[in-house]
Amino acid sequence: MEPLLENQEELNENKHYPLAFYVTLCLLILVVIAGGFAGYLCYPFTAKIEGHWASTDETLKLRSTGRSWELTIPNYQQNKGLSLLYAGTWKASGINTYEGDQVKLLMKINKADFSKEELDKLKKKSDIYIVSKQTDKELTLQYTQKGIQKIQSQADLNKVVHVTLENIHWDKKQEKLFLNSSYFSNERIEFAYVK
Repeated sequence: MEPLLENQEELNENKHYPLAFYVTLCLLILVVIAGGFAGYLCYPFTAKIEGHWASTDETLKLRSTGRSWELTIPNYQQNKGLSLLYAGTWKASGINTYEGDQVKLLMKINKADFSKEELDKLKKKSDIYIVSKQTDKELTLQYTQKGIQKIQSQADLNKVVHVTLENIHWDKKQEKLFLNSSYFSNERIEFAYVK
């Protein structure tokens, strides 16, 4: 009689294993889903800041594609057709914060806004910049290290661009991107998503 009782107890215990297994499996699935969601919210994926952004005062424009980005100051120093451009790649530096890496300083010149003589002067060899790209409509100059030291106080361009993404939302238009750089302003500069 006693072996029969032991078999009955073993059968009862075996009935509980499947229930415990399913509960554990469900909890594990929930933990993985919650971890993935938390990881997306916290980890600085560059896809989160992809697109065109403009500062709220429309003085700065940021275009981010994959790991590459361009920060443009259009009509630089009130010169129509002259844009100062910082370009580089993103490097994750914290929870939804990104730093510029491999940053270059460029000047884009709209040829229609300048005379042929002015453009010819700019195309001449200089120790401050080199001609990076030229099309029918645009001339792009890339500043050399000597040129960078002449036009700005910070020689290390990788420290100029540092952004933080806040108010993360499924609709990008509700998100806010802040440029945290004392080079541009003592205050954080807010950017809104354009497209």
